[in-house]
Amino acid sequence: MKSFPLLLSQLLLVLLIALGSLTIICPKALAIATLDNFPSPNIENTEKILGPAGEIFEFSTCNAEGIGFTIANAQIPAGAGPLPHIHHYTNEWFWTPQGGLELFQSTKEYPDLDNPATVTQGGNATIYTVQTEPNQIVYGPKYRVHGFVNITSETRPLTFIWRQDPTSPEYEFHDGGIREYFKDVGIPIKNMKKLPKITDQAREKFVTHAPDYGINQSYYFLQYVNKLDNQPPAALANLKDDQSLNEIIETINAYNQGDSSVTCF
Repeated sequence: MKSFPLLLSQLLLVLLIALGSLTIICPKALAIATLDNFPSPNIENTEKILGPAGEIFEFSTCNAEGIGFTIANAQIPAGAGPLPHIHHYTNEWFWTPQGGLELFQSTKEYPDLDNPATVTQGGNATIYTVQTEPNQIVYGPKYRVHGFVNITSETRPLTFIWRQDPTSPEYEFHDGGIREYFKDVGIPIKNMKKLPKITDQAREKFVTHAPDYGINQSYYFLQYVNKLDNQPPAALANLKDDQSLNEIIETINAYNQGDSSVTCF
């Protein structure tokens, strides 16, 4: 039996097709960026949190001179994933070891935290979808409407990488506020074999507390979106920041090799 979130996502796509909002054309073949492996800091006890959108996170944060970031090795249940949202203080990468996730992102930017992508404020976004392949790495810079959903019937792994943007105010973990956000709105996991329930309070805080951490989080899918398109423009399909990503990888490797100038926790 399909999960309710998966059925809801499928019904939404059917509705958009019926309204003529979704382009159904076979996309041209696009080159994809891949990584054979993404390193994790060698930390004995990672912090485990259940996200209000269903993600099962294991967090690690690293700080060194001139850089701060959080990564989360996560499990994404079938049908799970966050509704459209915008980051203002972090730039993000998604690494999909097994693929099977549908990512979406806008080309339009929304740089004002007080004017998100609603009809009456920043204006709705067109979002472009991509069905990820194994080991694909996808870059999502700040200010873009984005999100994802697990479109398979199985739990799939996903590694999140969030790097603090230079414009971010200071947060406790020097990571642009992302880990602090999930500590605030998520539910701590004490036993990975017996996950806690996602409460209505957590879902509400997921939206209402988001601006405190430089995030606009929508309540429902079409709050920020007026069109989906499965043919991303080349500029979006080729979007990347390899220099910043390599600096993250080098920082993790330095920590794992005993570099005392790097702190990970």
